[in-house]
Amino acid sequence: MDQTSLPQHRLVFLTVNSSYSHSSLALPLLHCACRELSNWEWIRYDMTNDSNIIEAVRYIYNQHCDLLVTDLYLFNRQTALDVLQRYHALKPDCRIAVGGPECLGDGAEELLTLYPWLDCVFRGEGEHIFYEYLLHFDDQTIPGHSILPAEGNAIYDHWAESPCPATDPFFVTDKPFVQIETSRGCPMNCFYCTSGKSPTRYRSLEQVRQELKLLSRRGVKELRLLDRTFNLPCNRGAALLKMFREEFSSMRFHLELHPQFLDEGLKQELLRAHPGQLHIEAGIQCLDAQVQQLSGRCSQVDAALAGLKFLCDIPAFETHADLLAGLPGQRWQHILHDTAALMSVHTAEIQLEVLKVLPGTPMRQIASEHALCFSPTAPWDVMQTATMTMEDIQQARDLSRLLDMTYNHKSLHPAVWIASQECPDFVVKLLDFFHHANGDSMAVWDLKKRFLFLLDFCKHYHLECSQKALAYQWLLAGFLPSQGPDEYSGKVSAIPPEARLLSGFPESRTARESRFWRFDGNDGICYLAYNRSFSLNRPAAIWMQD
Repeated sequence: MDQTSLPQHRLVFLTVNSSYSHSSLALPLLHCACRELSNWEWIRYDMTNDSNIIEAVRYIYNQHCDLLVTDLYLFNRQTALDVLQRYHALKPDCRIAVGGPECLGDGAEELLTLYPWLDCVFRGEGEHIFYEYLLHFDDQTIPGHSILPAEGNAIYDHWAESPCPATDPFFVTDKPFVQIETSRGCPMNCFYCTSGKSPTRYRSLEQVRQELKLLSRRGVKELRLLDRTFNLPCNRGAALLKMFREEFSSMRFHLELHPQFLDEGLKQELLRAHPGQLHIEAGIQCLDAQVQQLSGRCSQVDAALAGLKFLCDIPAFETHADLLAGLPGQRWQHILHDTAALMSVHTAEIQLEVLKVLPGTPMRQIASEHALCFSPTAPWDVMQTATMTMEDIQQARDLSRLLDMTYNHKSLHPAVWIASQECPDFVVKLLDFFHHANGDSMAVWDLKKRFLFLLDFCKHYHLECSQKALAYQWLLAGFLPSQGPDEYSGKVSAIPPEARLLSGFPESRTARESRFWRFDGNDGICYLAYNRSFSLNRPAAIWMQD
């Protein structure tokens, strides 16, 4: 079709990000796919959930656009729809279209029912269907107030060969990180995931290489791969890891792995990783085989836990692990067991979340079978199930907050991990102690209060090694010994000559204004030098005497 003969149009693409550090990948993907449509002028408007809604509406109103588009996610749905609804009241003749995960499956019908002023809801991967919508914008081929496609969710068959979004002018590189796709879809069939039934497609290794070269030239250092399971197949994952290590060593990659699928080649590449170049998210979700089967995941639990231990034992990177609460057949005891199991292999962080029954996922179809009672509005979180009461779900929320405030904090993690090994039924006891301290899922404590909470816990259960670890971390965090656990430390006049330097500024040993502190720890005697010329509050240097 001759583009020059078509009427000129203007669209505004609204992106509502969860924070300033995020940017929309949907906009460059769609613009890249529609670059042939020269009769369309694209304008972007970025905001976050904390932005001024009226200001967003004012800006869009002044653009005099023919079409307003946004992508709806779990985290931005309410903010985005508030903007759209206000704008529609001002400009009822302007068409408004939405896409994104919230439009999958029956989510599309729900949106049109709730917001009948929507002109079109795009269901699935939008590159092809959005192109067709813009191409036929004036000829009524696509009726208003419609869902595209009418049945199922769209799959973009040519994604693997399409231009990478980094070549698009709307691709943002001035944020703390960028997101890229090296695959689309997922080979797993988890009932709770929006990618569970999507066919898996892969960019070629050469395509990935060229995209990374482009991003490297633009100064990008931090990348998050949106691949649901980076390490399937294993040989492809190993080849990508080798590429990252050998050709893009200045970049840092955030990856999602399934810890069950680690063959020897992949393990060797993980062991060769440059320190700090990788950040691993390991999908565990639940360690009960029956619960996994009811959720469509069907992992081999022992193999997954062994794989997680292998990842956690590699010092070159941190491995975080995910758990879900509220799965079909799951009980509160499963969550306690799984949390303790993840602690036992020294997972760097444990991210416990309540299951969300998302639009377009198979979990929606089986929810009633397992009495999953979930919120009728976003974020669609489970409130109770046939095997977990509302109180159990709230316990899971409280445990999630407790983990974030203690185990997942770098200053507290060493002491909490030791306590988990030193104290039987540690998770149960710590959560009970948390509740007695009036802690819950909404608790906000500063770091000093978290330290003192853990100190009280360790003293209550006579956890000597944990107390020592906590006292040492207290000093490293820059708190005064006199304000916390000081029974293992005291002032000294000098550092013994036989003590070996562990970290910091060696010249602080002889500096005029240095003060010295001795600490009797679990692994020997430490000496700490304090000098504001080198470090304001924290130790300037640390020595060890075996």
